Amino acid sequence: MKKRGAVALLALSLGGCGVSGSPGGTLRSAAEGATFDAQAVPGEAIVHVKAGARLTAPYSVAETLDFGEDGKFMLVKTAPGQIGALSQALSGNPDVLGVSPNKRVKLVVPAAQPGLPERVVPASNDPLYGQQWYLPRVGADKAWGASKGKGVLAAIVDTGIDYDHPDLKANIADKGKSFVGGKDGKDLFGHGTHVAGTVAAAFNNGQGVAGVAPEAALLPVTVLGADGSGSLFGIAGGIKFAADWGAERKFKTVINLSLGGPAAADPISTAAGWYATRKGALLVAATGNDNGPVGTPARITKYFMAVSATNQSDTKASFSNFGPEVAIGAPGVDIMNTTPTYKVPLNDHGYALNYASLRGTSMATPVVAGVAALLWAKNPQLTNVQVREKLEKTAKDLGTPGKDVQFGNGLVQAAAALGL
Repeated sequence: MKKRGAVALLALSLGGCGVSGSPGGTLRSAAEGATFDAQAVPGEAIVHVKAGARLTAPYSVAETLDFGEDGKFMLVKTAPGQIGALSQALSGNPDVLGVSPNKRVKLVVPAAQPGLPERVVPASNDPLYGQQWYLPRVGADKAWGASKGKGVLAAIVDTGIDYDHPDLKANIADKGKSFVGGKDGKDLFGHGTHVAGTVAAAFNNGQGVAGVAPEAALLPVTVLGADGSGSLFGIAGGIKFAADWGAERKFKTVINLSLGGPAAADPISTAAGWYATRKGALLVAATGNDNGPVGTPARITKYFMAVSATNQSDTKASFSNFGPEVAIGAPGVDIMNTTPTYKVPLNDHGYALNYASLRGTSMATPVVAGVAALLWAKNPQLTNVQVREKLEKTAKDLGTPGKDVQFGNGLVQAAAALGL
């Protein structure tokens, strides 16, 4: 019998990346053992208003995210400690749908643990390919004869990307955008570069590793900065930016979200998911690493494809969250891939420059994003909904026959999805 989650997720009225409702509460990140420390940003509130509505003085609106029919989210500046008063003052306004504090989330990474990756026969001249046990496990190597992901955009909404990395620079579509004050999407923390390489590190270039979809285009969208932190408002803005950027350039777009938390209600992520899906993007999100219920935004199953992590035995990784929201599983243990070529905070926790092995649903999620890119590149006529359905239908059944709470529809399979 498969273990089922018995602990309910914390209800939350504020939007964003799924933060505990209590001040100073924590949420699990998508790197095993890591946490996001969440605290209210002094003097900032997120106000959800109806489409076409405005807020007038004395409210100072710093930024606005317009999600069309689903309304707008406004970042409002107030005096510190006045969120409650602002909420009360707006409670009678028929255009206001909700008020909540903006939150700042900070990634805290645990020390690296030595892994013993399963060795595989190299299918390329990439010297570290032999440590990438997960590529043949999901059939990526068999799929490469038919597709390498060319023409599909993988937007990495994360800590950015080292866009000059020798294993990534050929696939960088643009230097992207920062929502944490940087001039572009350069990775100043380290996590996002590993996620990006797992999707689309170059193949057979004599450098390090290969990505699942080694010719997909990469777009860095930095929502967590050099200290590993960023605001909920910024994360939602990153999703919208990625969806717009891809749609404007006629890309088939996969948005990778290797982040999340325990909140049940997440209005700003729901709105961002609705918007990006309407723009034609496929959103792939990590379930989390508490060995508990699926976090947000992954639990918003209407818009986000929730990914759990498996190990070399095709069983659930010990840390992976699970539940009925899981859409699909993917390898998330001992995932060898790219890290920045320059020193970043990730290195302070024992992870090497250039390449390192990480674990977590953060690592499983880009495996699925990469397989989606392979499928979409081969079948560009498919919609985002059809790509998701195809991945789920062709997954390798694991656990309880049918949809399992640990693995969803099963282990993602690239060759099977492409009909090979």
